[in-house]
Amino acid sequence: MSNYVCLREDNVAAWKDFTRNAIKLLDLYRHLLDTYVLDFFTRDLWSKLHPSWQEVLETITSRNLADFLSNDKTFSQQKVWPLSLLALRASCSAYTLPRKPVTSAEPFTEYIKQQGFTQETLEAVDNETASSRDGQTDLTIALHPLQQITVNWGIANNELSAAAGQHKLLQHVFRRHLKPKKQHEVARLSLVAGLVARTTCDGVMVDVGSGQGHLSRLLAYGHDVRVVCLEAQDEFIMGAKKFDNQLELAAEKMKKKFTALPELPPSPRHSVCHLEPDMSHEAFKQAVTGAWPGLEGRGGVCGLLGLHTCGNLAPTMLRIFANMPTCHAVISVGCCYMNDETDYPGYPMSKAVQAVTGNELSYEAREVACHAIEMYAERLYLGADNLKVHCYRAALEEIIVKYWPELSHAGLRSVNHAHEMEFPVYAKAATARLNDVILPEEDLTSEITNHNLSRWMQVVVYYSMRLLLAPVIESVVLMDRLLYLYEKGVESILVPAFDPRLSPRNHVLVAIKQKNNS
Repeated sequence: MSNYVCLREDNVAAWKDFTRNAIKLLDLYRHLLDTYVLDFFTRDLWSKLHPSWQEVLETITSRNLADFLSNDKTFSQQKVWPLSLLALRASCSAYTLPRKPVTSAEPFTEYIKQQGFTQETLEAVDNETASSRDGQTDLTIALHPLQQITVNWGIANNELSAAAGQHKLLQHVFRRHLKPKKQHEVARLSLVAGLVARTTCDGVMVDVGSGQGHLSRLLAYGHDVRVVCLEAQDEFIMGAKKFDNQLELAAEKMKKKFTALPELPPSPRHSVCHLEPDMSHEAFKQAVTGAWPGLEGRGGVCGLLGLHTCGNLAPTMLRIFANMPTCHAVISVGCCYMNDETDYPGYPMSKAVQAVTGNELSYEAREVACHAIEMYAERLYLGADNLKVHCYRAALEEIIVKYWPELSHAGLRSVNHAHEMEFPVYAKAATARLNDVILPEEDLTSEITNHNLSRWMQVVVYYSMRLLLAPVIESVVLMDRLLYLYEKGVESILVPAFDPRLSPRNHVLVAIKQKNNS
């Protein structure tokens, strides 16, 4: 398998087979997927594992368990393991899309060329000496210092400084308010989005669910792209505008150091907007040009961009892109997959997946698909003691359900360093926000509770068995989106662009309407 997916006519049949077989694999293990680890004791989930699995997993070490979860690790075992368990690991590896991040933007540039945008077009974008600003062209443009950024992909650890984890290739104004994880994401995605915008979308991108505008800010000021930010929450827009102003003030200070400093590119434009999957072309165009009237003369041509869009927003973006003639491209990085919309489901979207028997994915299955298998393996390598919180939560659930069954699966307070606490201390802290819940002291220290707590490694193992299937679930959901776009006449690409240890949702989906169809 290549290290990324480019779905096109000559390989669509093979990818349909891949997706169909992945669904069959998931269907075999619904007894694992359709559960929550917090029900470990209330539903006696350990008994759901085959006795031969229980026998070998009872004595597995945390390091061996980490190796078992890691595709790139050689797994060795002292006992003879059941073939069914080894086959599960091999099958999960076979039906998981590549997650190792690519080392350059080349997959994206090759894809752009395949869609009819020639090498000359790409070179013209990279070497342009003129810049269009709201319909006016300046013939001699010097780069503003903020635009002098070069993000050379390699290993994420090389991008981030050893001292503070800050991105070494981004200027300070673009790193403000961002954790290293987010710096890594916006640096890489803005490079892709800038390339796509200038080559296919007349230099215009619509950032959907833009939040506080960190990606848009880098894309607009750093890559000279016209960015319209559509965000449903007004407080996020207020924050984004505040941060935009901070950057522009920093640019003003630069004028003291640089003579004949050119003007900054136009700032992002922000608007409160909630996109609907069935919105009309006119309504969408009004949302874009209403936020930035100067784009009206460009005919409303744009691309859609979403970084870690929640719920149904990613599928909504794909539907709008497919249905809007002025949307020439879409760049999407998902966040979560727990959407139960009935009229416009986030999964399955494609007719190909809808036709597969057993394609259903429960809420529990889609929820575990969002968990970070690489990060969890790293925690296991450090020793499983730090994961005892899974057992604490499951033991607490049994007590809660005993007295307050209506509070089953209630959201509890997150407790830092829970594994370092005695269970009664954790339990009281976790339930502190539940009204009228006073945990009986005798239950917190009972023989049953202490027995449950002694089984903490079983809970970790069970969670790990579910987590092994998580990348397969995500692969099915993502392939469904590619197949949907193909059925709409658009070839697309799916590239692991981020380091999954920093950003577990690390696949970037890019779809561009072919030049003669745009």
